[in-house]
Order: sequence, then structure tokens, then C-alpha cells
Amino acid sequence: MTATIFTIVSGKGGVGTTTAAINLSAALAGFAKKTIIIDADIGMPTIGLMLGIETSKASLHEVLMGTSDLKEAIYDGPNNLHVLPGSISLHSFINANADILSDIVESIREKYDYIIIDSPTGINKNSILSISLADEIIQVMNPDIVSLAGAMKIKTISDNMGKQFRGVFLNRCGVTPNELSNERIETALGLKILDAVAEDNNVKNSIAFKAPVVVKYPGSPVAVSFNRQAAEIAGIKTPVYELFDETKDKKKKGKRFSLSKNKK
Repeated sequence: MTATIFTIVSGKGGVGTTTAAINLSAALAGFAKKTIIIDADIGMPTIGLMLGIETSKASLHEVLMGTSDLKEAIYDGPNNLHVLPGSISLHSFINANADILSDIVESIREKYDYIIIDSPTGINKNSILSISLADEIIQVMNPDIVSLAGAMKIKTISDNMGKQFRGVFLNRCGVTPNELSNERIETALGLKILDAVAEDNNVKNSIAFKAPVVVKYPGSPVAVSFNRQAAEIAGIKTPVYELFDETKDKKKKGKRFSLSKNKK
């Protein structure tokens, strides 16, 4: 077993990078793929907070400081997902040696099917390090010009490093009437859009419950999208199932929906 490493990136904060990383990881784990998510945002780690993991015992930061063993900093998460969270302690941030992150990733590569790295947003030393570790990159962005500008910078840097992109996850669509079209985004980046997902209150609600949306609200459109992406990554042909749209009426009338783009 040798893990495929996916780094989840964005050129702008607030687009949903960490949410995408968490839910893609949980979805892969839900398909019985041995998966670990690593919070590589050394300055502002949030995965532990979003999953309700208490990191006072140990975290990635303590491993980077050399004060804890790696096995002490890996926690059990939803769907048997393994989680390597960071610490919000300022002391840990100041004393962490992020340069050894690559050694940490390499030390666990033979133990997993997939390693998902949640990269810091923007262009900085740690985000470039996260990109350097990737086998494939997934870019997360919103359909606006500022987000696209950041995405273009990330794309250029990654191309210069010889990295391969899986594509773009377009998040929080349908918020404003003047959003960039899918065609414009694909043309500007030279990448395909993996999915375009509308703003969904289930995401905020799942964060409040400290659970991935694919676990807390598995029938929601955004959860279906993450499961579809995970299925395609894992090469799984998933069956058609009933997706219930709770926004239409209280009877929860179902509509047919497939996790796979092509029914087989």
C-alpha cells in the first residue's frame, strides 16, 4: 500500500478549502479507503476545532517541535478517518519546525490509501511545501474574480513545480447574480471543474455539530458532490440512490440521483 497524496489548495481564504478537505477525506474513509487528513496550516489550523478533537495531548505542532511521537498526534475521526490536527497554541506555532513535514508524510505513506493535505491558503512557505508533497492537487475557489486571481497564482506556481492538478472544486455558487461562468474559469486556469456546488446551509450546520456534512447531512447536494468526487478518486462505481430534497416540502419527496456521472 502506497498512499496517493492530494493537496487541497486555494489562493484566497474563506472559499471552503478546509471544509472540502475534511469532507473529501471523510467520504473516502466512508468508502473503506484507509485515509488520513493532515492540517498543514501551521499558522491557523482549524481541522481539530471543526471535528471537535481535543489536541491538548498532542498535535502535528508537537511532532514538529519534537516533543511528541507521531502516533500520539493521530486521532480517530468520522468514518474511521484518521486525523492529524494542528494546535492553536501560539507557543506551538512559534516553535514548530515545518520543514520536517515532508519527513512525517513520507513516514506514513505506506500505511494509507490516501493522504489528504489541507494547505494554508495563499502563497507562502508552508503552502508551497504542501504543494510540493502532492501527487495531485485540487483547487478550491468561489466563482468571483478575486478568487480566480488567487487560483491563477497557485496554478502558475504548481505548474512550475511540475505538479499535476485533478481539477477545480467550485464552491458557494449562486450567491450573487454576476458570478464567473464555468467556461471562463476553465479557460483562465486550463483546468476542468470537478463540480460546482451551491451555497448550502447544511455546511454551516455540520460545522456547528463538529461533523463533516457527508456524515451529518448525507442527502444534501453538497454531501452528494463530495461523495461523488471520492468515488471517482477511489474508482468506485456507486449505485443510483434516493436523494431527498428537504427544501421543497415536509414530505421529503425524493428524486433520482447518481453518484457516478455515467450509469453503468
